[in-house]
Amino acid sequence: MTAHNTGPDAVTSATITASLPPGASATDLSAGCTTGTGTVNCTYGAIANGASTAKSFSIPLHLLSLGHVSVTGTRTASTPNDPNPANDSATATCTVISVILATCP
Repeated sequence: MTAHNTGPDAVTSATITASLPPGASATDLSAGCTTGTGTVNCTYGAIANGASTAKSFSIPLHLLSLGHVSVTGTRTASTPNDPNPANDSATATCTVISVILATCP
């Protein structure tokens, strides 16, 4: 998950929560990320106006994972508060071709 600060001010901290596909769990979490039932929460430190920073995690696949797998990330907290909450969410959809091959944007 990449946190983009589109301004107008620097962010001193932020939290993004990812909603996982039904039945999925996350592994290999970056520092600052925790997992719960169906979610991953990642906390970020300072992000300058116009800058971005990323954290990652993996979703293990199984035989029934074929097709599209989507994860939606949403800003759930930040300091200061975001003056434009309309752009606080994004979804990435990957296409799972086999248990060992997935393509993502």
